[in-house]
Amino acid sequence: MTKATGAGGRKTRTRGGAAKKPKSSRKPKTVKKTAKKTAKKTARKRILAPANVAAPVFDVRELDPIRKCGPNTSVERLYRVDERLNGQVQTHLVFLDRHGWYCEHGRTCPAVDRARKTQRTQKTQKNGIHARDAQHNGPTHNGRTRA
Repeated sequence: MTKATGAGGRKTRTRGGAAKKPKSSRKPKTVKKTAKKTAKKTARKRILAPANVAAPVFDVRELDPIRKCGPNTSVERLYRVDERLNGQVQTHLVFLDRHGWYCEHGRTCPAVDRARKTQRTQKTQKNGIHARDAQHNGPTHNGRTRA
């Protein structure tokens, strides 16, 4: 081991003959963010959507799944949803089969929700049940029927 002269004329021990760098007297800052400060910063960064943006309009039509998909299909319901936004029309095909509800664009497509709402409305109107009451009838997870 050799001795090297550091800052301020001090001698520091080093290995291998290299001089050791003097340590800074400052401690590294630890930043602790509180929930309030974080919430304020994220609130400032939020971008609000303009108020004049038009919402899309959905036209939902039920199609015959046997006619469109064939006699051996597993599709129970088939809907064509036309989405109109700013003069442009996008067509969606929404399916209900053993895999559940999905669109040709994916499960998270907004047309899936529209088709499900339409199917629920048609079902309640056919049975003469008000849509609000239709959600609360049926078995629960414990096997009993809701009141």
